[in-house]
Amino acid sequence: MLPDMVGPIWLNWPFAGLMVISALYHAGRLVAARQCGRTQGYDDDLTHLVMSTAMAAMLVTSFGSHVAMAWSVVIGVPTLWFILRSAKALTSAGRSLLSGGARALIHPMQQVPMGAAMLFMLVVAGRSPSAAAPMAMDATVMPGMAMPGMTAGGDLSLRLGGSTPSVAATSLVLVGVLCLVAVRHAGQLRVAVATQRAWSIPGRPDLQQPAGAAFLRQRASGLVLAPGLSLGCQLAMSGTMIYMLVLMA
Repeated sequence: MLPDMVGPIWLNWPFAGLMVISALYHAGRLVAARQCGRTQGYDDDLTHLVMSTAMAAMLVTSFGSHVAMAWSVVIGVPTLWFILRSAKALTSAGRSLLSGGARALIHPMQQVPMGAAMLFMLVVAGRSPSAAAPMAMDATVMPGMAMPGMTAGGDLSLRLGGSTPSVAATSLVLVGVLCLVAVRHAGQLRVAVATQRAWSIPGRPDLQQPAGAAFLRQRASGLVLAPGLSLGCQLAMSGTMIYMLVLMA
């Protein structure tokens, strides 16, 4: 049997704090995009906001079955949205793979494994009340990411339709896929920094406005919407998901 999915508290809390920062940043992007009249990217930012919040909570609290089910619905809706976007992009990319179609396909597709990893962790986190009681009585168990079925007598195999080795195998597969996603994010960030696009708004390299409070607000919004911080937060999200999945393997 796998051990309880409880990471060391000195790692859980920093990762949770990082996800809180990520959630606040993506909330700020939603506000800044509205102020700047930007209509694209709302689905990405809202999805990352929800995922970051869910991961922060999972790292420091134990999810009951009802809470896990509610979060699964919240995560499942944008995951389905990106699956549909990927299917649509795949249809259109078939005619234009050499003219930007592949790029349009990769972007929504890299969101799908992140959503799948979140749903997988939430399903495993959906503990039954009967399974939660023994763990609550164990004073040596630290809070955060307490998963059912990781000790003898758990009901994970009944809830997932498989054995705990299958949970470990699935976790490792997702870790491998998310490592590829993280490598892509790191590569995009490196290129953005090298080409000095990391801190400028795409399509608006220069903000020609007079000095003043309005200009400063616009510059701040531009920094929030620039790809540098966004790619950094996505890289942090991928790394946190990998850490959480490794605890399950």
